[in-house]
Amino acid sequence: MDKNTVLLRDTEAFMRGELDNVTVAQNSIVLDLVQGGYVPYGCYTSAPLPMPLFDALRVSWNAASPDGTAVEAQCRVLVDGNWTQWVGFGKWSPCLHREGVPYQERGPVQRWHDHLQLDSKCATMVQLRIYLYTRDEKASPLVTLLGASTHVVDVIPARGRPVNARMHLMPYAVAHRAPALRPWMDLAIALASLTNRWGADLLPEEFAQVLRDWRTPDDHDPRSLSFAAAAAARWGFPAWVAYADLALLRAEARAGCGAVVTLQSTPAQIAAGAPERHCAALRGFASSLDGEPKVLLCDPYAAAEDFDCEIEMPLDDFMVAWDNVALLMRQRKSSTPPQGRTRCSAWIRPVGTDAPGVYRLYLNGEEHPLPDDFCAQGGILAYSLPDEHPHATTAHRQFSYVEPTQGGIQLEHGDTPRKYTVYAIGTDGRMIVGDVTV
Repeated sequence: MDKNTVLLRDTEAFMRGELDNVTVAQNSIVLDLVQGGYVPYGCYTSAPLPMPLFDALRVSWNAASPDGTAVEAQCRVLVDGNWTQWVGFGKWSPCLHREGVPYQERGPVQRWHDHLQLDSKCATMVQLRIYLYTRDEKASPLVTLLGASTHVVDVIPARGRPVNARMHLMPYAVAHRAPALRPWMDLAIALASLTNRWGADLLPEEFAQVLRDWRTPDDHDPRSLSFAAAAAARWGFPAWVAYADLALLRAEARAGCGAVVTLQSTPAQIAAGAPERHCAALRGFASSLDGEPKVLLCDPYAAAEDFDCEIEMPLDDFMVAWDNVALLMRQRKSSTPPQGRTRCSAWIRPVGTDAPGVYRLYLNGEEHPLPDDFCAQGGILAYSLPDEHPHATTAHRQFSYVEPTQGGIQLEHGDTPRKYTVYAIGTDGRMIVGDVTV
């Protein structure tokens, strides 16, 4: 690991910190168990972590957070021999309407929604803290990773040894995804591109729901890389955010691991509706016939069709557009997410003559009506029909996004029977899916 990035992710590393109503078991931090029930809250505080002189900091955490539980990461830094006050980045759980913290300035410390920056000062040490909460004495959050990465000052970024490496990531276009989640969909697509190459077959909408920052819209970026790393871990993929250089990206590609990077959008992309900065998945490096080095990307704003989003960018152009921050990921060890399955199958049956063309979902034999405001409250309802040819992943199918009708979904009859696949994705990323022939 680079000197500017520290990851705590095993028993030995966690045991160097302070445990307050928490314990370390099987390389994870959990709440203490007292008389058969978990205590309502606890706190883990790391030992002070020496760092090269830095002026910015990003905090990452990976945690399984069942219903009724949450975690909250905090940090402080050592400036001029004094510790700053603790600053937090908001409570996180898939089951919450997660809100990143608003911008706050206190002395030299500027806290943004997903990182900390120092104004005219530098720091030399970091200390991390994470709170665990539960309202259910039978359930506890489980923290598997706590990390910090710093932006080192007065150091020339390393470019590393050139590499020719190409990873087969899954490209997806923003234009084909749920319009309601568009402001942060590029980040969700980049995560899906990385995970689906390892056979996860997740929809970008599932990631978009779990990494969504519900804070009141403001002038700042609606995407949180810290929430994105936590979202990847929700499906078992260890992930963290790091201040990086070209050498690190090349090392990741050489190891067969991609990365999520944030790039300055081109004028053409901005004119087509892209934000000023957007996320893409790095899939490798190559050289053109004349020897010019290229960066290989899956850029969701590069085209309107999925496989046209696989692009090459001259290395010099990439270095100008990139902000030297990357989300890094590793393959998961188990196909079962830490919190168990996040999808369930449903029977889909017609309502009858009272509502022609309306179909409702049934779970375990019981009707599961969708609220009229399911989409208004943040849910996603969609269906797909069989395409002419099979696809590499489910997310490459053509989706139609709709609103609930009388507690179900309106499906049209064709001249011949058609098989519909219906998807209902809640704000916690859980998805109900089922097939019906109409």
